[in-house]
Amino acid sequence: MSPSTQRSPQDPSARSEPPQGPEPGVAKGVRTAHLRAAGVTIDYREPGSARPGAGTVVDHVDLTLHKGDFVCIVGPSGCGKTTFLNAVAGFLPIAGGTLELDGRDIPGPGPDRAMVFQHASLLPWRSVLDNVTYGLELGKRVGRAEARERAGELLDLVGLSAAADRHPGQLSGGMQQRVNLARALAVDPEVLLLDEPFASIDAQTREVMQVELARICTERDVTALFVTHDITEAVFLGDRVCVFSPRPGRIVREVDVALPRPRETRLRKRPAFQELVETVSDVLHGAAAGEPAGANGGSV
Repeated sequence: MSPSTQRSPQDPSARSEPPQGPEPGVAKGVRTAHLRAAGVTIDYREPGSARPGAGTVVDHVDLTLHKGDFVCIVGPSGCGKTTFLNAVAGFLPIAGGTLELDGRDIPGPGPDRAMVFQHASLLPWRSVLDNVTYGLELGKRVGRAEARERAGELLDLVGLSAAADRHPGQLSGGMQQRVNLARALAVDPEVLLLDEPFASIDAQTREVMQVELARICTERDVTALFVTHDITEAVFLGDRVCVFSPRPGRIVREVDVALPRPRETRLRKRPAFQELVETVSDVLHGAAAGEPAGANGGSV
């Protein structure tokens, strides 16, 4: 596992990380990439189309995540942000560039990555607890007793211990997404991929879930890549916000979010938070209008 640079306690973006020495051959203080996309291009060709680039969805995306990073992607509908996420998950091949986890190519789906989709898609005939153990059962990585113990711990983490024996149809939308999150975390992924997981729940529950997700990812030192249309959500959750251009999607700007953790709801009222929301909004609307942008991966 690649090390992360230790940050000073005064750094508001600091995360709780165990002290580690540098890897052999890596200079002290240098953070090595955990997840790295370099020049990633993803094509979708219409039947019969022979024009090069005619079906390009994602075009030369460069993005690096270090261990424990929480990075959000925003962009207009159809810009390729979910397509890029699916490629990281291993569901789609890339047409060009490199996509690596800890220096190894991503050839397809694997237990080192877990996806949380917009809809929970829980198995209605299984209890909440048994839905959380489902991925562990498929992978056959642990025994049944250990799987249930791990699922119980995660249900406690997401605040659903009392619902372990219920079935999905007895839960609200927000509760179902908590189960969905617990199910993804159960396989102990190195990278958590989230595709608008709160888009289908009401605004009040959504804010509660954002706080919970931020807390859980900080506590477990999860590396997360989160796709959303909601700029406020992206700023609240992310260490960085990557703004995609209209299709074919490129990262036109990365906006650093130097806000303290843990993140709480009252953070949204702070001027610094509002300024960051406005910055991301200006970049997003400028990209949609076709205004010139800085180099791919540039930051503000």
